[in-house]
Amino acid sequence: MKHSNEQAMSNLIYLVKSHALGMWRFRWLAIGVAWLICLIGWTIVYMMPDIYSASARVFVDPENAIENYMGGIAAPTNVMGDVGMVVREIVSRPNLAEVARKTDLAARAVNEEQFENLLTSLQDRISVSGNSDGIFSISFEDRDRDKALAVVDTLLNAFVQKSLGADRTDSKQAQQFLRRQIAEYEQRLTAAENKLADFKRKNVALMPDQRGDYFSRLQAEEAALQVTTSKYRLATEKRAELERQIEGEEPVFGIVGSETGGRSGMKSSYSGKIRELEAELDVLRLQYTDKYPRIGQILDTVKMLKAQEAEEIRARTNAAATNPLQQNPLDLNPVYQNMRIQLSKVEVDVAALRVEKAQQESEVKALRTMVDTIPQVEAELKRLNRDYDVVKGKHQQLLQQLETANIGEDVSRSSDDVVFRIIDPPFSDTKPSGPNRTLFLGGVLVLALGAGGVLAFIIDLMRPTFIGSLSVQELLGIPVLAAVSLLQTEKEKRAERNSRLMLQLAALVLLVSFTVVTVFSDLGSNLVRGLIASVT
Repeated sequence: MKHSNEQAMSNLIYLVKSHALGMWRFRWLAIGVAWLICLIGWTIVYMMPDIYSASARVFVDPENAIENYMGGIAAPTNVMGDVGMVVREIVSRPNLAEVARKTDLAARAVNEEQFENLLTSLQDRISVSGNSDGIFSISFEDRDRDKALAVVDTLLNAFVQKSLGADRTDSKQAQQFLRRQIAEYEQRLTAAENKLADFKRKNVALMPDQRGDYFSRLQAEEAALQVTTSKYRLATEKRAELERQIEGEEPVFGIVGSETGGRSGMKSSYSGKIRELEAELDVLRLQYTDKYPRIGQILDTVKMLKAQEAEEIRARTNAAATNPLQQNPLDLNPVYQNMRIQLSKVEVDVAALRVEKAQQESEVKALRTMVDTIPQVEAELKRLNRDYDVVKGKHQQLLQQLETANIGEDVSRSSDDVVFRIIDPPFSDTKPSGPNRTLFLGGVLVLALGAGGVLAFIIDLMRPTFIGSLSVQELLGIPVLAAVSLLQTEKEKRAERNSRLMLQLAALVLLVSFTVVTVFSDLGSNLVRGLIASVT
């Protein structure tokens, strides 16, 4: 493996050496081509016109002292955003056409096609850049120094003027847009309000109340009905138990009541419950009207209790009038009297619960019959409220934005801050900034030497020669038995040395010429262009 690598490297070296010796035969052709290309290329570089670069720098101050004190009340003026828009605007073709006419650059174009090419060239040569510090630079290159300065000055003025007017123009346009939107949303808000009010008037009896929506009300009424039914069942059981105990109670003898004991204080056992219900009624009437369900229940219960109270008092009065001296022996039994009082209270509770239960059953039944109506009404009401809230919220937001924009415009109009400060006015050096003739001249030299070498290599490939016995054996496949070296005479050796010396001298003169044309590039350029101008 090592031997094969060494053999390949040896063959490569021999190949390079053979081509180099072959190219050496055409050395004078190569140096001549290099001289010819250098003379032509250097002349073209000298003929290139001088380029003058003009530039200016301006500082854009985005801070506004009044805005800082206004906080979030006024709409902030987006100075940097407006400047960025102006940067794109001043390099647009309509603006560049105006710049070309103001600076007389349009005189260089004799027809519409040339004028369009001129605008394209202006776009390529104009540079407007900025950084985060607010410093913007404008630069332009042209073969005429005065034109370059005029273009930069025109662009700078347009940059400042358009930036100052951009924010106010945008602010007015924004305010007009907001006013149109507010007027539109006011109409939509009025329509939503009227639609919601009409719907409520048509479905006033089906509207949700403080108890919630339909299903919440139904669940609450069913739960209350269950509680009332349970209380009613317990009260009836308690009443039955008291009646059973009263029937089995024995009278107490030997106790003589006073004559006036059965007549004085004709108070019914219903009086206390009536007072409690009337007190509760007074409290509820402070918060609700008589249409409130609980108030109706209390009124019905009180009416029924007062009727029972009147019946009881009337029965006692008739009994006392018939036999004022004799009383039932059970009336003198304290246990019996206590159970009678308890029975009266239970009967009052049963009556009240019966009325309350009937009213709750009626309410539940009414709600269940409207299972297909009330939910639809509530869903439509929610939709109308949602639409109304959305329109109202957007209307309020637009009003706030308009007020903020108005204050922002007042702030911008009353501000005396210097927003634009010119750091460097338009300036152009008296010496041209381009083209870089040194670079171009060096490039021409490298190109010339490369072209000469490539030409010699191509001719060597087209007219190959045998450099040694190895090349004969490789190319023809004939074994070489022996090789005889070339013997040169003194005259031939002297001619070879002179040829090499002349070649070295030609190469040295080429390098010296490159140095001279590089050092005196400006002078040589002026001479060549002046000579061409005088000839033409």
